[in-house]
Amino acid sequence: MTGEMPSCVRPKEVWVSKCIYSLLQTIVMLTILVSTMGHTSELDLDRIIREALEQNPGLSKLKHRWAAFEARVSQAGALMDPNVKFDLVNLPTNSFDLDSTPMSGRSLWVSQQFPFPGTRSVRERVAKHASDVAEAKFEDRESTIVNAVKQAYFNLAFLDRAISITRDNETLLRDLIRIAQTKYAVGRGLQQDVLKAQVTLSGLKDKLIRLGTIRATTEARLNLLLNRSLESEVGRPEKVTLTAMQYTLEEIQQAALEARPLLKGLEHSVLKWRATERLARRQVWPDFTISLGYRQRAGTKDDPVNGADFLSIGIGMNLPLYKGRKQHHQIVEAQANIRMAQSQVEEAKQQVLFSTRVAYLEARRHLEEAELFETAILPQAEQSLESAMTGYQVDKVDFLTLLNNQVTLFNFEIDYYRHVTGHEKKLAELEAAVGRPLFQTERSW
Repeated sequence: MTGEMPSCVRPKEVWVSKCIYSLLQTIVMLTILVSTMGHTSELDLDRIIREALEQNPGLSKLKHRWAAFEARVSQAGALMDPNVKFDLVNLPTNSFDLDSTPMSGRSLWVSQQFPFPGTRSVRERVAKHASDVAEAKFEDRESTIVNAVKQAYFNLAFLDRAISITRDNETLLRDLIRIAQTKYAVGRGLQQDVLKAQVTLSGLKDKLIRLGTIRATTEARLNLLLNRSLESEVGRPEKVTLTAMQYTLEEIQQAALEARPLLKGLEHSVLKWRATERLARRQVWPDFTISLGYRQRAGTKDDPVNGADFLSIGIGMNLPLYKGRKQHHQIVEAQANIRMAQSQVEEAKQQVLFSTRVAYLEARRHLEEAELFETAILPQAEQSLESAMTGYQVDKVDFLTLLNNQVTLFNFEIDYYRHVTGHEKKLAELEAAVGRPLFQTERSW
């Protein structure tokens, strides 16, 4: 692979030196520009979070599920529908005349079943706790969706910056190749310098292909969260800010144990099964049925009450004769579910403490490394590159050293932005673990 010779090249070495000096100045200016430039803001994080919370089908499913459970609460505490029965009583088969005998008549019965006192309120409590569990699952999924959107957003921010840096370094490397070709043409350079630079350039092209593929996948993942077409272009993220850590690990963990919707849901699950146990114990006691009947009759000459209508009142109850095989095992089942739910709470608490600790330590690491890159590594790498360029111009530094300095700065710039976005991703994980926003942004890059 051979680049085109720049127009400023002349046979005389003085012209070569001027050409090299001009190209090196351009490279220095572009290097400084790469480390300071921003990009157009198109993708607003708050807006896409709101869109995801409104449009995500998985979240919508849980919202409707919660609404369904909420609608069951009043149902659980309601009485059963009353029964109404109409009878034609003691109808003579020889005449089918209701007025021929004082025993005949028309009866209307109304009956209502009443559960044992307190049973309805316990049933309603079971349904209310089930609704609270569904609500907590919805709220926890909200936090999960917000975290997933932030992860995709910060991944896009890193990828866009990495692609931008790689493209700019591709341009700088082409300039270095022209310099190496110029010096080689007049006998002041080596062919291996040109070949090494061309291999490095091909490596950058390969890196751009990989970064582009990863970005397309990340963009599709964000579209999935937003319930958009997977091929939709989401734009470029706004300038990412490096957020200060405002809380200690202990404060974050305490907030997570108190506010995490997942834990609240599991605690409501324990309460639900406890209420279910109380309900099972009440099933041992009978339910009552009160009946009221009215018989309309016609009077006959032999009727001792002269055709007066009859009023009937009755009370009945069910007999839990099989409680040893039914209600007793309902109690055992509820007790087992209570212990299971309590174990789930303890397991979830340990997992929350572990995940918050890992995310906190990783966030601190990314923050410290980003600050180290910003205050020391990047300035030193830029100075080293400028020094190498100056030395190369006067043949005191070889081309491979210059190339190595350029590639090193390129890698450091990408590592810096990886730490910045990595820090923000870990803060998003901490917020998801707590279930609410925690941090305010302070400074940007």
